[in-house]
Amino acid sequence: MKELGIFCGTFNPIHWGHLLLAEFARSQFNLDKVIFVTSPMPPHRHTDLLDADKRHELVIAACTNNPHFEPSQVELTRSGPSYTVDTLRHFKQEFGKEIRLNLLVGQDNLPSLKDWHEASTLFKLCRILVAPRQSSANRLTLAEHLPADADFELIDFPQLPVSSSMIRQRLREHKSVLYLVTNDVNQLLLKHKHYLEGV
Repeated sequence: MKELGIFCGTFNPIHWGHLLLAEFARSQFNLDKVIFVTSPMPPHRHTDLLDADKRHELVIAACTNNPHFEPSQVELTRSGPSYTVDTLRHFKQEFGKEIRLNLLVGQDNLPSLKDWHEASTLFKLCRILVAPRQSSANRLTLAEHLPADADFELIDFPQLPVSSSMIRQRLREHKSVLYLVTNDVNQLLLKHKHYLEGV
């Protein structure tokens, strides 16, 4: 059975932390591919978010040099509300029964995961790969937030002091973000002056 990683996010902008997380998960769980799904504007967030097409352009640039990474705009082209469970259904249908879907999520998302749209179906469609946000994270602490029958694993991933908000702030202060993002992403950020004026 092939293993497919699904990494959904606003990627505002995408940075080395995202890429390292995907690569650590790919290596640890022998994922054949990690698909980066650029999300549209979430309902709880209406400011400081770059236009979806521009964010996706940065995701494409970030994935360019890794043959195991693939950008996807499936959530951007979908009409109506966009839910993760629908994205999982899409890839299940596209790749067939002989592939297992692995949804990459941050530990901070776990408390709300059971409240996501059609959560019970979501847990049946995929294995959850959790990126720790605390050094004390373990399977026992993660299990408290998941259904008893949920299939999940903890990604062996170090704590990295990098965030999209840090990058946006540095850009507005006209500070370098090279090495926080890939060179290709950095060039696009500078060329189009993203985030300089506020979004």
